[in-house]
Amino acid sequence: MAIVISGMSWILNSLYAVALLAALPWLAWRRYHSGRYRAGWRHKLLGLRRGEFHKRRPGPVIWVHGVSVGEIQLLQPLVVQWQREQPDYQFAISSTTDSGMQLARKLFSSDVWLFYFPLDFSWAVQRTLAVLQPSLLVLGELELWPNLIAACRRRKVPVAVVNGRLSPRSWAGYQRLGKLTRGMFESVSLIAAQSESNAERFRSCGAQDTTFVTGSIKFDNVAFDRHAAEVDRLRRLVGLGATDRVWVMGSTQAGEELPAIEAFWRLRSDFPSLKLILVPRHPDRFAEVAELLQRSGLRWLRRSEIQQPVEGAAWEVLLVDTVGELKWWWGLAEIAIVGGSFGARGGQNMLEPAAYGANTAFGPQTTNFRDIVELLLAGDASTRLHKLEEIESWVRQELRDPEPGQARGARARQIIAQGQGALQRTLDALQQLLQASRGSNRWATDLEVRRTEFQQLPQESPSSDGYSAGDR
Repeated sequence: MAIVISGMSWILNSLYAVALLAALPWLAWRRYHSGRYRAGWRHKLLGLRRGEFHKRRPGPVIWVHGVSVGEIQLLQPLVVQWQREQPDYQFAISSTTDSGMQLARKLFSSDVWLFYFPLDFSWAVQRTLAVLQPSLLVLGELELWPNLIAACRRRKVPVAVVNGRLSPRSWAGYQRLGKLTRGMFESVSLIAAQSESNAERFRSCGAQDTTFVTGSIKFDNVAFDRHAAEVDRLRRLVGLGATDRVWVMGSTQAGEELPAIEAFWRLRSDFPSLKLILVPRHPDRFAEVAELLQRSGLRWLRRSEIQQPVEGAAWEVLLVDTVGELKWWWGLAEIAIVGGSFGARGGQNMLEPAAYGANTAFGPQTTNFRDIVELLLAGDASTRLHKLEEIESWVRQELRDPEPGQARGARARQIIAQGQGALQRTLDALQQLLQASRGSNRWATDLEVRRTEFQQLPQESPSSDGYSAGDR
């Protein structure tokens, strides 16, 4: 197989090689201490090999990429609905991280082919494209790489970004690079943006004619029912009773668990029915959080060690050291605090606990979910805490007087219900792109008639018409 490497690709390959060599000591340390970065290196460095992917039937191959757990969860309902509507399509799903691949194996059926995303070395992306021969590449949220986009352009493979999000910080970086990245954005065939503010940032980077506001798929990828089968299963598994009051601290980062554990330790004497469920964001930190709990003197259990139902009296704190269950643990929460928001991470998904009607709070750093946070705060449907030290006083107040939090939860459910529909709009756009790419007309012209429809999404606080997602 001939591999064409342009002058710009040589430069990029050299820069990537230098960066990878510089990172090797850090990667080796993380691999040894946390078990991360052990799998998928052949795919990452060399791409797919011939014979690794076999078309099971005639029809287009769609390559869908999600970086890690969050993006894989986001893309799964899109792929499932696409398979239902177009059963002849075949899907190849890639992820970058071990945890993302682990979750993909749980979520996707056996007729979906899974592999690790190639690093942006020209030979790796070209080999992968040659093996898959995709009719379309779908990228979750952003994840644009210049060699990959250039290789797709040469092969006339359309590239789409779904649930597109471009933070102000990333946008500023692309603006500084100017012409070096503008051609990459101009080569993307579709950007289905979460909001108008994100769309404007994409357009200013070069994607003027191919960016549309379809809304956030995250609004569709939530559960409202506190008695869904998965939620009830977990409730029975850990022995929660009707009088138990559950505080879930989810998607936590380093430095966020200890304040929660210390706050719980002081709260439990005043609220003996209170339970704390801790869900760290990254699997490599499970052991670290377990050590904190071991030193706390509290009764605690690991989720991974619970195979048969246990009595609720057996634990005060539960450490969820499994991947892919947080969506259902939120359904048990009276009080929910979303981690990753008190440091530099930029926040995690607060829609999931809010959709259940939990009394939801998060920290000051939520740039990754700026538009969603603004919508919830404007509707008085959640609470922003300004520092970790506020956790104890806030939880204490909400336990003493739960009615205001219950009202915020009800408003959150209403807001999220009104924001749904992005999944179908995104899927419609992708299918039109795929159909147009196989014909002679520019797909953006076909979609121009839908631009107004895509942009008529809830951008302001919802009206108080009394509708509740619980009535769905």
